[in-house]
Amino acid sequence: MKNSDLYTTARLSPLSLTYYLNCLGNGNYTVKLHFAEIVIRDNSSFYSLGRRLFDVYIQGRRKLKDFNIRKTIKGVDKECILEFKAVSVTNKTLEIRFHWAGKGTAAAPKRGTYGPLISAISVKSGKPSL
Repeated sequence: MKNSDLYTTARLSPLSLTYYLNCLGNGNYTVKLHFAEIVIRDNSSFYSLGRRLFDVYIQGRRKLKDFNIRKTIKGVDKECILEFKAVSVTNKTLEIRFHWAGKGTAAAPKRGTYGPLISAISVKSGKPSL
C-alpha cells in the first residue's frame, strides 16, 4: 500500500464526523477522501462480523450512499482514494460530512466501531499555479 503510514490510523465515530475547511478562496476545488478499513477484519474471526456503511456529503450534497470501504476495495488494509472534482466553494467554507444512517452493524466487532471512518482528506484548488 502506497503511503502506508497514512492508513495506519483513522478518525472514526459511531454516528457522524464533520469537517469544515474555513477561509478558502471562492472557486472550484478537487477533494480527495482517503480510506482504509483498519478496524473490521476480513477473516473468520469475530472481528470480521462487522459491516461499515455510511453516507458522504460534500457541501450538503450526498455524494456516496451506504458507502462500504471493505466492499469497494475488496478487502481490508488497502487504500481507497475517492476523488471529487469541481466542488464549488461560494462562502469561503468547505463542509465534508460522514454520516452513519443506521445501516450496517450496530455492535460488532465492538460498540462504536461501525460508523464512518476516514484516514485523510486532501483539497486542491482548481486555479492554475502561477
